[in-house]
Amino acid sequence: MLRNPLPSTLSLALLATVSLPTLVTAQTLTITAAGGDYGQALKEAMWSPAAQELGYDIREESQSDSLAALRMQVMSGTVTTDVIHLGSAEAAQAAALDLLEPLDTSIVDMDSLPEGARNAYCFPFDSYGTVMAWNTETYGENGPKTWAEFWDTKTFPGRRALRANAQDNLEIALLSDGVAPTEVYEVLSSETGLERAIARLEELKPDVAIWWTSGAQSAQILADGEVDLVVTWNGRAAAAKEQGPADYSFKGSIIGTDCLAVPAGAQNVEAAMKLIAGMTTAEREAKLTDYILYGPLNKGAYEPGLIPEDRLPLLATAPQNAGTSVYSDAAWWVENGEAAQIAFDEMINR
Repeated sequence: MLRNPLPSTLSLALLATVSLPTLVTAQTLTITAAGGDYGQALKEAMWSPAAQELGYDIREESQSDSLAALRMQVMSGTVTTDVIHLGSAEAAQAAALDLLEPLDTSIVDMDSLPEGARNAYCFPFDSYGTVMAWNTETYGENGPKTWAEFWDTKTFPGRRALRANAQDNLEIALLSDGVAPTEVYEVLSSETGLERAIARLEELKPDVAIWWTSGAQSAQILADGEVDLVVTWNGRAAAAKEQGPADYSFKGSIIGTDCLAVPAGAQNVEAAMKLIAGMTTAEREAKLTDYILYGPLNKGAYEPGLIPEDRLPLLATAPQNAGTSVYSDAAWWVENGEAAQIAFDEMINR
């Protein structure tokens, strides 16, 4: 008698009905994000835990010019990136060039964002503020708290420093002239809005000792006491405060954002949208503040306990800081930036 007879026809039929286990391969997505410490922070706080939760494998790329890389991929029809990290100005340019997929609002949570920060093509997740900072040896704890006071050279005499760029300076000029934060871009878009902002900057020009050209310079000249008042970014202002006699205020700050998008023609659009949603939960955006002084855009990140209490005053979008702020309108700058910069440069050189 055979010990292992051949299976009968019935046995083969039964075997055919049994579901054998199959190997499931994790989906692989490519993310293009900032390099260096910022890129590492994004990985640790946001995309690595999101990918693990979703069961994705992630291939990471770093680009010094994400917009150029995006444009090359989309125009050539060989899109290899699934999620790309962009600045708000880059994102506005990319959207204008049809380089981005529209965000799927059934997946990403637009309601988690402040209304002024919402975008149809790139999901904002962190922010920085352009702020006023001052030398505490000059003004003590009584530095200017509004842009109107920053322009008040009689009450606050001293050497000013502004960035040698129209962006943010036009907005603060209008704020200093009494324009409400919610009306800044309405005024800038009017027939005389740009002229009004330039004229206001020209009023302050005799007291501007330095037109700075790098963030590092803006912090150093304040920390070294070369100037008394500086328009700078909040991270640079915080560094100056650590180095020297300096302080700063978020009152009337101009908020810029970084965002996450999906290139037009990406191979894994739905999965990419899910990764963006997973990266931008309240908990993960709050975690990012452990690494960098960029304020979360997800309003839930400011629920008690998610961000250390001593960290909150340092973030541009913290509730106590953002009430008088203006969200930079990147689309306005894409459309009007060249004319604005020409008018600004002419003012400086007059």
